[in-house]
Amino acid sequence: MSNANNNATVDQNTIFAIGSNNKIFTAILLADMVGDGLIKLDDPIEKYLPANVIAPQYKGHKITLEDLATHTSGLPDFVPNYCPSFFKENPRTPSDEIQLLIRVAGCTKNYTFDQFYQGLSNTTVTREPGTKVEYSTFGSALLGNILTLKSNMSSYEELLKKRVLNVLGMDNTSINLSDAQKSRLAIGHLYGQELPSFNYSNPIAPGGGLYSSASDMLKFISANMGLIKTKLDKAMQESHLIRISSGFLIPNNIGVSANNAATSTGFYVGLGWFVTTDFGNEIIWHNSATGDGYNAFMGFNPATDRGIVILCSSDRRNAYIMTAGLYKNNNLSYLVWTLLKG
Repeated sequence: MSNANNNATVDQNTIFAIGSNNKIFTAILLADMVGDGLIKLDDPIEKYLPANVIAPQYKGHKITLEDLATHTSGLPDFVPNYCPSFFKENPRTPSDEIQLLIRVAGCTKNYTFDQFYQGLSNTTVTREPGTKVEYSTFGSALLGNILTLKSNMSSYEELLKKRVLNVLGMDNTSINLSDAQKSRLAIGHLYGQELPSFNYSNPIAPGGGLYSSASDMLKFISANMGLIKTKLDKAMQESHLIRISSGFLIPNNIGVSANNAATSTGFYVGLGWFVTTDFGNEIIWHNSATGDGYNAFMGFNPATDRGIVILCSSDRRNAYIMTAGLYKNNNLSYLVWTLLKG
């Protein structure tokens, strides 16, 4: 069942929060706009920021748009002025944890662009951009906002719909849900309790505010595999290219060891995507875990034309979906790799 007040059976059109998988859409937007000659990957971010915003640098090395898309900007996952209670409190019981998340849900929707750019201006980067992967939701959100400013559109969502969602026919994918979509929403859960939706404010939305359905996400994966031919083909192929090794860091700054995978396994980053390799196999993937009770995984093997999408309306502490991209990490990830390898 999708939630306590809805007797509808979960199916391919049920709506879920897809969280950080949103970052891939933002990265493909970047690649598409680069392909149209509107921007360049090596453009420094300050070129597109409001005049009163200070762009962090490291010893004269500037953050570029590509750095934002590859999580190598040096920016943190979230800046300190974003919902600070979420990072400072240490709940001791499941009940305390749920209450904290309920409070954070109220904070996420009220974070303003002024706060967002103030947070950026007050951030110090401690290494040269482009040299090391450190997962950054804030950086992805910044990229989406820069692309929106460059497009002269009213919102990131309008830009995303025009350049990506409408092209792929993803009618059940959006940030602001319609009443009809809300009626098909699977409510997020933690420890069996329903959680309020985070409703990310506009500044943060490009880093994780999208909702979608299994049907729509399979269209997205099919297009990335080239099974659906659209004008986004080139942008999607550009997004898959390995650009830097992540070491043993995966999305959400989760460290993994060689014990979690075959010793030959490598973890790499494209534009947004993570790429896991093993003995000539390559799985291109991303995942998500939200604070309002969802986690998910999407991935594909370009050699076998096999893809998979897993959407879950339960927190990762109750259903650990997000590590499905790690070879032999657990029974689920082993099954996913077996299916994708063909």
